[in-house]
Amino acid sequence: MLKEPSLIQDHILANNIYQCTINDCCYGPLVDCIKHAVGQEHEVLLRDKLMERNLSFLDENQLRTMGYDKTPDIILEVPVAVEGHIIHWIESKASFGDDHSHRTYLNEQFWSYWNRFGPGLVIYWYGFIEELDCQRDRGILLKDCFPTDIVTLCHATKLEQMSESQEEDDKE
Repeated sequence: MLKEPSLIQDHILANNIYQCTINDCCYGPLVDCIKHAVGQEHEVLLRDKLMERNLSFLDENQLRTMGYDKTPDIILEVPVAVEGHIIHWIESKASFGDDHSHRTYLNEQFWSYWNRFGPGLVIYWYGFIEELDCQRDRGILLKDCFPTDIVTLCHATKLEQMSESQEEDDKE
């Protein structure tokens, strides 16, 4: 009835319910719609950033068509390293990472992704409580922006070649 107050027989009650949903700045259907739209915008931003870096990935929709039921927003087809941690998947959260919501996400989403796909990265675009970033050694890294220090296999190979070349130059 909250989503369709026009279905309520009592017109005064229907109008009051409608006014409540319009004025509810936290939990009403309009707020849910706005949160969903902001979440979608940040998922598009994430995909754009990955494409700018020429990283090969599958998004949530592609994974669902492949039969996966519980998926992160992004699976990297070739893992990368961020701050020395291997990353197989990325989850985008267009919200602030507070203690309650992060624990819920850990239990209902992140550990499932970790079990299925390995270690991953969660981006809380609106920040998070720093103490929550305590699962790095177990395979869940938290950031508040798209990482700028991504190391790919290609970069690692080039760095090794440069290091070997430098060693050879030093020997001469």
